[in-house]
Amino acid sequence: MDSAQEHPSGRRCADEPQGRPRKSHSPRGAGIETVEHLVEHLQELTCRKMAIVCVGNELRGDDGAGVAIARELAGNVPWKVYDTQTVPESFLMKILQGKPECVLLIDALDFGAAPGAIEIFQADRIGGQGPSTHGPAPLAFLDVLQMLHPCRRAVLGIQPSRVEFGQSMSEPVKAAVRRIVEAFQIIAGRAAQ
Repeated sequence: MDSAQEHPSGRRCADEPQGRPRKSHSPRGAGIETVEHLVEHLQELTCRKMAIVCVGNELRGDDGAGVAIARELAGNVPWKVYDTQTVPESFLMKILQGKPECVLLIDALDFGAAPGAIEIFQADRIGGQGPSTHGPAPLAFLDVLQMLHPCRRAVLGIQPSRVEFGQSMSEPVKAAVRRIVEAFQIIAGRAAQ
């Protein structure tokens, strides 16, 4: 019997641990809402040799969230930050050279929450094409990374409102970008003490 089932969004998802993240079944208001809560979650993932891989296309409205975060964090936090645009696989060898202990991929993800909601998912809990606005590429990147350099991997997703070409970033997603940048700055400040 096929273990995949239809998700309310019309996408297929498999039972745990494959398929869309479990959070995709949560109510539309779900998400990490405060900077303090986000700091708590990120501190569980943060390690000394972390690579932050930001994915996005700033020409597609809310899909540019990852790019905006990369620009704010680069040079302002102690971790390697990669602005990979829509091709994280092109940065794979560069990321591997740094031998990261953990990799956090940041991307606009459709996980069925309210626009601007933030969630963190373990990479191995997202299967198939996953909820990325870029199709399977970011998740395939994480799978290849795991084969070549086993390390802890997670995905920080921001629920988009609009991802059409020529759109600007929505206010809820701009607010989410600010919360994420602030959370990383708080963690970086604590690590420097």
